[in-house]
This record gives sequence, C-alpha cells and structure tokens, in this order.
Amino acid sequence: MNTESQEIIKLDKAYDTTQSTKLGGYFFRTVENFRSTINLEEVPKKTYKSLIALVTACVLLLTLTIGFFQTGFYKPGHQFSAAGRNIAMANDVHHQAVLSDYLKFMTSTILQENPQAIRRKTATFRAMTQATLEELDPIRKRFAIMFLQDTKLLQISARKRISLLMGVNLTGVNLQGIDFRFNNLQNVNLKNADLRGADLRKTNLKNANLADSCYNNYTLFDKNFDPVAAGMKEVAQFQMCS
Repeated sequence: MNTESQEIIKLDKAYDTTQSTKLGGYFFRTVENFRSTINLEEVPKKTYKSLIALVTACVLLLTLTIGFFQTGFYKPGHQFSAAGRNIAMANDVHHQAVLSDYLKFMTSTILQENPQAIRRKTATFRAMTQATLEELDPIRKRFAIMFLQDTKLLQISARKRISLLMGVNLTGVNLQGIDFRFNNLQNVNLKNADLRGADLRKTNLKNANLADSCYNNYTLFDKNFDPVAAGMKEVAQFQMCS
C-alpha cells in the first residue's frame, strides 16, 4: 500500500461524518478503503469498469435511500402549512431526480468509453456537472462531488486543465475529505462549506469565497496559504460547522 493510500485511510479514521451524511460516509469510506488497496493502473479494463460500477451502485443506493427517507418520513414542524410541505417535498423529489439522471448519464458514458475518449469528453462533463450542481441541494452536491472523486474525474479534469467545478456554488456543502489537489476552484463559492480533512494543495483558489468555511488540522494547504486571512475558521471535528 502506498503512502497516499495510507494517508487517506488515516484521515477517514480520524473523523466521523455529520449526522446528515453518516450513512453516506460509511459506505463511501468502505468503497474508498477497498479502492485504495488496488493499483488501478495494473487492473484489466474489464475489472476497472466493474469497480466503477460498484462505486456508482453505492452512490445510487445512497441517493435513493436519502430520497426515500426525506419524502416518505418527512415530518416538518407545525409552523409549515400543507402547501409549504407539498412545495418542500416537490423540491426534494426534483433534486433527487436531477442527481439520479446525472449519475446514470455519467456512469453510462464512463462504462461505454475507453479512458482516452473519457479524457476527450471532459468539456462535456464540465457542462453537465455545473448544470447539475446548480439544481441540487447541499447534501446531494456532496454525493455528486464524491462520485467525481471516486471515478477519478476530478483528477482527469485537473490534468486536462478543464475545471469541472470552476465558478460553482458550494455554499454550505460538506466537503470533508475531498481531494481537490491541482483542481481549479476559481470563483467557487465555498462560504460555510465544511473543508475539514480536505486536500487543497496546489489548488487554484483565486477569487474563491472561503468566508466562514471550516477547516481543521487534517485540512491540507499550500505552505504559503493563510486560511485565517482567507476568512476560514478552525473547527474541531466534534463541533458543528455552521
């Protein structure tokens, strides 16, 4: 196991997810730890696609589970009217449908194309990703970004210098443990985002809004980056990022 894999596993053990993403965090950590023990460059193409399908299946299972609990067991307080409840549930169903369609499209493309063709379609992935993120709520935005990380599309876009996330709104999104290395996050709105345990080394944060975003001693920055000057706040893992 290489040093990077050991570091990822160490970070996963060092912190727990928040209550809203506890179920998702468990499955994603399991998939990530399994994936980190395998050198994908040495795995046959058929096996690699099977791994991608496994990751995607976990994501779809989690998103459908979230949709079921949020729509089937939605219990708002009395201050909300029946009309308000209907609107909230309709919005939730819409968010769920948008994320499901996005994951199906991306998965189908990845499984049907060879690695070279996937790299050539980075611009298409960017347009699809940015349009999708505009439609999602913060919880589902996290799942979309974790999908991009686990399928290595964040790494591919970084190498191609075509940012999938440049300029998107990630306000209040839980981004704990996400590897943003070498990515272009110019003009991204990260206000109130949870960046504890995230890797921001060699990340382009020009004009990114980091006001009141959270970090901790597991968040990795470039040596010359000052998180306090950027408006970030240090928050212990057992505390709420708000």
